[in-house]
Order: sequence, then structure tokens, then C-alpha cells
Amino acid sequence: MKIRYKLSLLLIGLMLIGCLYITQSYALWIVEKEQTKENEIEVGCFSIGFSEQSESINLNNTYPMSDSLGLSSDPYTFTITNTCTINNSYVLTLNTLSTNTLDTSKIKYALYKSSEEKPTVGSKLSRINNDLENLRVENLGTSYILDTGVLTGGTKVDGEVSNGEEVTYNLYLWIDEIAGNEVEGQTFEASINVISAATESNEIGEVFGSEVANCGQSGKDAVTCIKENAYLDTINLAYDNASASGVLDNNLRYIGSDPNNYIDIGDRTSDGKVIPWRIIGVMNNITEVSNDEEKTTTIGNHLKVIRADSIGTYSWDGSQKAINNGNGVNEWSQARIMKLLNPGYDENQDIDSDEQLITVNNSLYWSNTKGNCYNNDNNAYIPCDFTSEGISDTAKNNLSKIRWNTGSFATRNDIEWTASGSYAAERSQYHGKSQCEGNGSPACNDEVPRTTTWDGYVGLMYPSDFGYAVGDNVRTNCISKSMYLYNIGNCIVSNWLHNNHDQWTITPITGPTQAEGTFRILQNGSLVPDRLSRGSTINPVVYLKSNVKIINGNGTIDNPFVLEA
Repeated sequence: MKIRYKLSLLLIGLMLIGCLYITQSYALWIVEKEQTKENEIEVGCFSIGFSEQSESINLNNTYPMSDSLGLSSDPYTFTITNTCTINNSYVLTLNTLSTNTLDTSKIKYALYKSSEEKPTVGSKLSRINNDLENLRVENLGTSYILDTGVLTGGTKVDGEVSNGEEVTYNLYLWIDEIAGNEVEGQTFEASINVISAATESNEIGEVFGSEVANCGQSGKDAVTCIKENAYLDTINLAYDNASASGVLDNNLRYIGSDPNNYIDIGDRTSDGKVIPWRIIGVMNNITEVSNDEEKTTTIGNHLKVIRADSIGTYSWDGSQKAINNGNGVNEWSQARIMKLLNPGYDENQDIDSDEQLITVNNSLYWSNTKGNCYNNDNNAYIPCDFTSEGISDTAKNNLSKIRWNTGSFATRNDIEWTASGSYAAERSQYHGKSQCEGNGSPACNDEVPRTTTWDGYVGLMYPSDFGYAVGDNVRTNCISKSMYLYNIGNCIVSNWLHNNHDQWTITPITGPTQAEGTFRILQNGSLVPDRLSRGSTINPVVYLKSNVKIINGNGTIDNPFVLEA
């Protein structure tokens, strides 16, 4: 110990001598350099132009008319131009004046760019602009968002700016044909306003996404941030005005062919790669269920997300040959695929098509394990492996346990098969055996009790999710017709939830002779009822906790939204 002590003193002494030497020699080592060029910061210019190409619309002394007649009138045509070098994002609004006397619910409109196809039907004014800070409208009544976009800047040569992007709009306004004598003697007065802001991006979805991340960094939750900034992107976001049982939910949904709605919820493969999900929308009035024995519930708003890639092709349910003709039972709380996706289910013993006892493993996706999964009639099964593609623990921590609606359709008609009709049916008290119960049909002879709600973590999309996801200039026309006809008129081309494969939904069909059918979306885009034992792709759907925060990303596939760790 004494030797070590003396060595330590010697080392300290040497270090002190070195420090003195460096201090004395420092002045000999100084070299000075001076910058020869000036630092320059050149600020680009930012401006937007608005020019009218036609007379304004006058709705004095007019009368209620059909969409076709309203669209045959002369439009109000105007052009917005980026007259400077910096890209600008814009929000186009129609602002009613306080002097207006006509109820805006009686007004219909159509708006399209000159580069787009003219629409064939009109829409109601519905998307209210709550961000009025930048509006400079005298006697402002209500402001409605008509469109959003980005205009790229031009180039500046010898002080002159040229080639700034421009867009020309055509606006039609008319009184809805359903209006009655109450509109007599009324006037409609409104003005167009353009709110513009500088941006680095040339995509409106990226502008919106960046603002959502900035909002999350300020401490607000994802639901609040998406809603607060929704006015920035009416191309990829729309309120659905959906209601059920007299309650207006009016969820905010991502729409169109490929919106910037990618999100990293913390899901990873076994080798650490991100598994991307996509946001279906902000869902209102959702019932969250606690995990305690009391099963307390809270009503709130949650992000609903769907896994971008399928986890495979499997049966929704299966059954032995003697039950419902071997095609399964359309009760989600007992479904084979539900047990595959969610926690807490043991091995399942069934009789297969050869009347042999088989063992099929459950909770494989949730527990990241492998085993057997149902695929085809009479309890047929195939090997399945989720050791790499199952949901990760980090993602699980971001999920809420939700009370899902598993109601069915009371009838089979075009009205109920629309997006709004489906939304109401999913929340109804009809179940998958409502119409055939007790009739003795071999396709309706199971003894499984039916429910219209289910508490759990992982489900599938509703038919209404698919219906409301359509966007672009075909949205109004598509969501007003049966989803069976979505393979016609670009409804699937403009629908990001269509994935070119047959895919299951969570919602059963109730028919007069069957209890083994659930809705699925065919490869061609048609929504149809089909037997549960068929193999179709599975894209898990979950609800995120209401307090999750988006703190990074802009929603693109290369830069998805990132949740706070």
C-alpha cells in the first residue's frame, strides 16, 4: 500500500509540471485567421394574388333548384397566385355576412379547380373555420372552409418574380331544392377569403403534419392537436357528420387515395424495424373500459389506427361441419380471429373436417408466438408465426381497452349499406342471428349467445370506416350510395383503406336463413356479406390512449408521426 501511495504522488507531481509547461508555451501556439467574405442572409419574398375572372354570384330573387340545375348556372371563377418566391399554404373560406338573412342549411355549393372534372352533385356548407384570427372580413357571420392547398413560389431574376404557381377555382351556389316557402324574400350574402402562410413544404398534408407535431411538443395530446389544425388540410381530412341513436358523433377522418396519416405507435419487428400503422381518424364519444373488476367506463375521444400491412390471410371464424354448415359463427366475442388478436385466451380444442380432435393456439398475435390458425371450412387450419410480426410491448402500452360496437344490419338494402347507414347499423341492437334465430336452418343452428358490444383491445375496421375513407372530388357522390357499388365511379381509387385484397371487417350480417356471415371488402372494392370460414386478409385495428402525444414527424410514409416515449 505504501508503494502505491508514493507512485500516486509521483504521477501528480509530473502532471503539475506538465500544466506549468503548457501555460508558459501557450502564447507561442496561438494562430489567428480572419474571415475574408461577408456573411449574408437574403430574405425571400412572400405574397399571394387573388383575381376574379367572372361576376360574383347573386342569390337575390332566386328559387330552390336541383343539383343539375344549380350546376348549369354560371360559376364564380377566381384565381389564386403565388406572386413571390416562398411556398405558401392557403385555406380558402366562404364567409357569410351578418347581413345575411337566408339560413345556410338551405344553401348547396360545388367547388372545383379548372384542372379537375366538374362535379355532378352539390354539397352542404359544413366545415366551419374556427381559426378566425387571420380573417379580415367586415360584418363576419360564419366562416366555412372550402379547400386547402399549397402554391410553390416562383423564381426571382433582376428583381422580377415569375413562374409562381396558380390555381383557378369555379364556385357554384344555389338554394337546395328541398327548401320550402320559408326562403321566400331572403338573401344570401357571403365573400371568399384566402388565408395564407409561408411554408417550406409543397404538400398541404406535410404542412398540417408539421403543425400537429409542433402542437404536441407544446404539451397537447394528439386528439387536440389534430382537431386544432384540421382546417389546414381539408384535402385529406373531413368530418363525417355520422350519428347513431340520435347522438351526433361527427368524427374527423382521413380521406382520399393516400393521405399523410402514417404513425409510429411503438410497434416493432423482432429485429427492431418499425411496423407502420395509419390513422383512421379522431373518433368521438368512445367508451373506454378499465381493467379492474369494476369495469368502470369513460366516454372520450381517441385516435383509431389500423396496421398498414396485413398480418396474413385467415378465417374470421370456423366451426365443425354440423354447426352452421361448417362456416363459423358470426359472434365477434367468440370469433376465432378475435381470440388470435387479443390477450387472455387459452388453447382451443375443436373437431376438424375429418372429425379429429385438433388444438389451435390463441392470442398468438398478442403474445408474439407461433402455432396454428384457422383458415377455411370445417375448422381447417394452417401454421402461423407471429414471433416477428406480433404487436410489441411498447405499442401495447399505448392502447386503450375499448367497448366496440358489434351490431348488425336490420335489412339488406342500399340505404343501410351507405357509409352513414352502416354507421348506425353497427351501433344497433341487431345481432348476427336476429333474423334467423329459431328457424331451424342448417346455416343457423349454433347455440352461441349474441352480443352487440365487446370489450377488448384489438379489432377490425367497420364497414363505415371503409365507406367514409373515400375522398377527392368523388367523395360526396360515393358516400351517398351503397358500398356494394364502391367498385364503380372511382370510389376505391380515392379510398386509402382499399388494399387490393379481400379483407375482413368486424361487423356481422343478419339474414333470414344464416348466422355464418360477416361483411368483407372484396379485392374489387365492393362490400359484401360472406361466410366466415373464407380466408381474407387481417389488418388489426386499435384505439390509442386519449393522452398520447405526437411530438415528431409529419405523417408521410418516410416521416411518420411519432408518439412521445
